[in-house]
Amino acid sequence: MQYRQYTPIDSLKHLVRYYWSLDGRQDSISRLSIESFADRYPRLIFQDIDCFEPIINSTGEEMPLCYLKGVRTRPTEAFMHGAFSHFGVAFYPHALSNFFGIDSDELTDTTPNINLVCRCDLGERLRFKTHAERVAILDGFLLGKMTKLCLDFTVQSIIHKKGKVSDMEMLASALRISERQLQRRFKKQVGISLKRYQRVSRFELALKRLATVHYSELTSIAFELDYTDQSHFIKEFQEFAEMSPYNFVRNKSVGAESSSFLYIPIR
Repeated sequence: MQYRQYTPIDSLKHLVRYYWSLDGRQDSISRLSIESFADRYPRLIFQDIDCFEPIINSTGEEMPLCYLKGVRTRPTEAFMHGAFSHFGVAFYPHALSNFFGIDSDELTDTTPNINLVCRCDLGERLRFKTHAERVAILDGFLLGKMTKLCLDFTVQSIIHKKGKVSDMEMLASALRISERQLQRRFKKQVGISLKRYQRVSRFELALKRLATVHYSELTSIAFELDYTDQSHFIKEFQEFAEMSPYNFVRNKSVGAESSSFLYIPIR
């Protein structure tokens, strides 16, 4: 697989992490399982269905030409052929509400057709284009959406905060709002509660650590990420990945857009 990231224009960087492309030409693999875990970063995904077969979701339905993937709090599975071409946007957690003017909790754990969220012909505009041309199209599309933005800078400051998010009561006090206000504003912008966001963030850190260490270091990872103990770590990992840390390490991904995905050949 060939994976590449592209940088958005500067005026989008507080809402767009990067654009990405993922191309596979493995015709020998008739079917790939896409294991998607809990993920705090929403996405826009365009798939080239003119030259390749579409992604099939867990209920057997074809995914749209261009669709959004909201913040995920539970694992999902989809399937596709080993030959494909995908292009997408990796957003920051609060981006969808700002670009599309809806409460993000309406998009949590959903994958709606982009045309159901906004009236646009984005999917058609991305067809028969190079990835570089798609970057320019999306820069223009998202920049146009920014004219209607009303950013919540309190939520944005949490999203872009480096390191661990502090205690909720202390955080609300520092921002000079009530804890209840903080919770309500955060969920409206991001789609999940701040507490759940913190748990998913910690799970994502665990995925990255497991990708670079041996399974025998599980206890040290649990301690490092402030889990109560190894048992607590394994239980929460299974909740968000529907597999144990051991099985995650054992599975060999043939390529992924982030550590929150596994692409596993089905023989």
